[in-house]
Amino acid sequence: MITQIAKLLEKITGEADVKVTIPENMAFGHYTTNIALVAAKKLGVSPREAAEKIKNEILEKGGTRFQKIEIAGPGFLNFYLSKDALQEELDKIVEAGDKYGNNEIGSGKTVVIDYSAPNIAKPMSIGHLRSTVIGDALARMLRTQGYQVIGDNHLGDWGTQFGKLIYAWKNWRDEMEFVKNPIKHLVELYVRFHKEAENDEALEDIAREETAKLQKGDEENRKLWKMMVDESMKEFNKLYDRMGVKIDKAYGESFYEPMLDEIVRIALDNGIARVEDGAIKIFFDWCEKELPPSVLQKKDGSHLYMTTDLATIKFRTQTYHPAKILYVVANEQALHFEEVFEAARKLKLSDEGTELTHIKFGMMLGESGKKFSTRKGEFITLEELINKAVEEARAINEESAEKVGIGAVKYYDLSHQRMSDIVFNWDAVLDMRGNSSPYIQYTYARFANILNKAGESQGKTDLDILSTDSEKRVVDLLIHYPDVLAFASGSYEPNHITDYLFKLANAANAFYENCQIINAEEKLRAERLKLAKMIMTVIKNGLNVLGIEVMERM
Repeated sequence: MITQIAKLLEKITGEADVKVTIPENMAFGHYTTNIALVAAKKLGVSPREAAEKIKNEILEKGGTRFQKIEIAGPGFLNFYLSKDALQEELDKIVEAGDKYGNNEIGSGKTVVIDYSAPNIAKPMSIGHLRSTVIGDALARMLRTQGYQVIGDNHLGDWGTQFGKLIYAWKNWRDEMEFVKNPIKHLVELYVRFHKEAENDEALEDIAREETAKLQKGDEENRKLWKMMVDESMKEFNKLYDRMGVKIDKAYGESFYEPMLDEIVRIALDNGIARVEDGAIKIFFDWCEKELPPSVLQKKDGSHLYMTTDLATIKFRTQTYHPAKILYVVANEQALHFEEVFEAARKLKLSDEGTELTHIKFGMMLGESGKKFSTRKGEFITLEELINKAVEEARAINEESAEKVGIGAVKYYDLSHQRMSDIVFNWDAVLDMRGNSSPYIQYTYARFANILNKAGESQGKTDLDILSTDSEKRVVDLLIHYPDVLAFASGSYEPNHITDYLFKLANAANAFYENCQIINAEEKLRAERLKLAKMIMTVIKNGLNVLGIEVMERM
């Protein structure tokens, strides 16, 4: 509905990118805009006069969709939908079901989303939670908007650490321990290498030799490296499956290694890179922004993340021709991606018009406000966090603990503005009355229980019968779901969906408490059962785009 109103206002005023929003207070209408304040200067009148003129034109051209349009304050226009418009939108919920809220704005366009990105031979840590959960939610959200989405897991599977691991494996491996827990044993070997290297400087040189052999294709080292990659992917995929996270592609840094020399050559040929102190660097003196030089190739011939990321953009562009490439990576990498995108555009590695965006996010901190760690100061794995969440959720419901616990962790992450740091709080994560996944899931189960007892009511909703404030509040919120989903998808901010679901759940529970449903008289009972079903549909759809499951019993 926001898009329709905005287009109507653009046509009337001649302004571009008209902003239409949903008022925080529903007393100010279903939608509001400040377009009259913007257009007044062009029209040569006061904002209130401009608002009056715009209002009259709307009523002439599309007024049947509005019960009324009010002018408020200095010239805001507040739109109240007509009963017919509300009825039409409620009918869409029934007809579309689990597709309600979807649109085709991205039809024919491809989006590549780079997210999760764990390192081979290491367990996924709490540090991977936000990238994984936000990336998965964005993929789901953008698919509802008609985009073809390709999730790409950019694995850390190359570099000097593998020379160290290969040496450690050849000399200190315990194959029984490896069989029991492959990743744990690889981490132990890596830690042992560094401890041994403190007393034997020659080990670092030996590790570099093992790395060089690997990169030149040595059969034994390649076989060991592939074993490490395969075992790591098994562990990652088990955790992804458990979390309900799907990533379409998994190309590691090794995949791009053969492409890096060409990237260096292109940068040199285009004059944006030159040799300094034996290293090849990009100098951004051609750029309007003040950016420091970035190394493409070190003195010893090795490459850095800048080179790999430029090769990645080139590959993704040639393979998918995406409209957007989104990188779900922490705030700390902001400068790096700013430089990557500037260089990629200068070298024409991406198609003209392709959106390259760094989807930044803050840190997940422990309850002390510091980085997550155990009492011993060691990092916490993502699996350990998930296990604890599921265990805590058993207190809510043994049968659904897995869905509740995992959903709670995801929702807690996504309910925060992604740019801010989050202080993890178990009480808030599993709060049955606050802005949490268990509360939203409970609301869904509450209405599922009613429909299981009473059965569903068929036919169109009669809005004249749904006349209480509680019922009207639910109706007003239900019809906003497509607008909220579209806005959250366009701004890459899942927290708008969690905020909406919390409001809807509050209104739905107020409706449950204030209105008899099963014991209401026949006509009223039928309409309230329809409203209950619509509440369930929208809650299920909203949680689904966040990667969270619902259940009919809690």
